[in-house]
Amino acid sequence: MKEHVIYGINPIREALLVDPPKLYKIFLAPQKDNPALRQLRELARQKNIPCKFYPPKILTKLAQTTHHQGAVAYQGGYAYVNLKDLWPKISGPEPNVLLLLDGIEDPQNFGSLLRTAAALGVTGVIIPKDRSVGVTPAVIKVSAGAAWHIPVGRVTNLANTLAELKEVGFWIVGADPRGEVNLFHMVFPQKVALIIGSEGKGIRPLILKKCDYRVFIPLAGQISSLNAAVAGSIFLFEIKRQIMGASEMKLGQE
Repeated sequence: MKEHVIYGINPIREALLVDPPKLYKIFLAPQKDNPALRQLRELARQKNIPCKFYPPKILTKLAQTTHHQGAVAYQGGYAYVNLKDLWPKISGPEPNVLLLLDGIEDPQNFGSLLRTAAALGVTGVIIPKDRSVGVTPAVIKVSAGAAWHIPVGRVTNLANTLAELKEVGFWIVGADPRGEVNLFHMVFPQKVALIIGSEGKGIRPLILKKCDYRVFIPLAGQISSLNAAVAGSIFLFEIKRQIMGASEMKLGQE
C-alpha cells in the first residue's frame, strides 16, 4: 500500500486506538503544555510507535498544510475492504444500512459523511473506483478519524454492486431532489442501501434506474437543495431512527 501522511490530533488519536494501530511513526511539536499532544505521546508509547519532535514549520512541510495541530504521522495507506468482506454482515436477515456514494469528489463532503455513518453504526460505505475521491489524508482529517472505524469498499461497477445487494434483500434508496417520495412519508425497510450522488450532477441516470425508491427532502425556504454531506446525514438519521428506534440510538445521552 502507498504510504500516506495524516495530520491532526483527532485523526491520529483514532488511528492509535484501532487494534492493531494504523501508524508506524509520529512527529509532534515540542509543546509540553499541550495535554492533547501529551496524550498522543502516551498512546504512541503504549503501542510501541516511535515519536520524534520537530518544530511546527517542519511539520507544516511534512503535512503540506498548516492545519496539522502539531501532530503528523505516517501510515501505510488506507486498506479498502472487498465487498466479500462485508458479506457475513450483510447477507443475513438482520437490519442493515449501507451508504453508497456515486461520484463524491469533495473531501469535505466525503469526510463528513464518513463521520456521520460511523457515528450511526452504518455497516459500511461503498464508493466507485473512478470519478470519486478516495480515503485521503484530507478526508481522514475532516472525518476526525472516523474513517478508521467504518469499512470503506471500492467497486469497479456500482450498478453491478446494487444487483448483488438486491439479491441479499437490500432495498435501494436514491436521494434525489426530483424524487417521487417525501423522506418523512417514507417507511424504510429493514435493509437499506442509500445512494448519495455527486455534488453537481447528483446520482447518475443509470444508477437512478436501479433504485427501488427515489426520495427527496422537503424544503420550505428559498434554498432548493442541500449539499451532499448535509443531505446524506439527514437521510441516515431518518433511516436509522426508523430501523433502530430512537430509544436504541441513545442520542444525547452521556
